[in-house]
Amino acid sequence: MTTLEDLEARVAALEASQADYRAVLAAVNALGANQRELAEGQRKLESDVGELKSGVADTNVRVRSLEEGQAEIKDLLIRALDK
Repeated sequence: MTTLEDLEARVAALEASQADYRAVLAAVNALGANQRELAEGQRKLESDVGELKSGVADTNVRVRSLEEGQAEIKDLLIRALDK
């Protein structure tokens, strides 16, 4: 027959295992939240990099346009000075 002390020990062991389970579950939930934050940060970073690349491409187009305009002005000046 089971004694009261045996039952109390079994209950204490069950409570301890439940506490361990809750601790593991809390850690897993915290890890999941952390992973979601990291993924969100990565998506934002990728978006920012895309915008920067687009800005660089726009800047390159503007520089080429300015260089072409400068070349045209140079040609016009050379022609004017040759006359």
